[in-house]
Amino acid sequence: MSVSETFDLAIQLEEKMSECYKAMCKLCQDEAISKELVRLSYDEIAHADLLRTGKNYLKEVPDIFSLKSERMTELNTALDGITKLIESVREKNTNLKQAINDTAELERLFEQFHLKTIAEVKDGSLKKLFEALSTDDRVHARRLTSIMKTYESLS
Repeated sequence: MSVSETFDLAIQLEEKMSECYKAMCKLCQDEAISKELVRLSYDEIAHADLLRTGKNYLKEVPDIFSLKSERMTELNTALDGITKLIESVREKNTNLKQAINDTAELERLFEQFHLKTIAEVKDGSLKKLFEALSTDDRVHARRLTSIMKTYESLS
């Protein structure tokens, strides 16, 4: 897979996560939780934009980035997981609690993915890009944990 295709896949993942958060809003009866899910959705769009910036940067210096094949497998597996979660939420085959838990787990997986990627890239600017994504994924997992506590207190 080319570098451009790698970034396209990562951008697609971020957009799918945004879509997932939006779908979860439809399961939510609490306005505060719904607003937090919308904010998380917007964060994912910001991540996609950040990756687009990185992709544009790589057009100028294409030889500074490559991922090990197992990283690509992780991206494809994550995309499948997000797609299935979105379908499950839309079809109401999962409840909000399970969707929040599943999404928090995805955010933790993305954090680890980005940390592994930092170790693989050599370019300082790309390291910063993946550090920012990793940090945001960690924050998202914590926010989802907080949302879960709020949700459970309402039940």
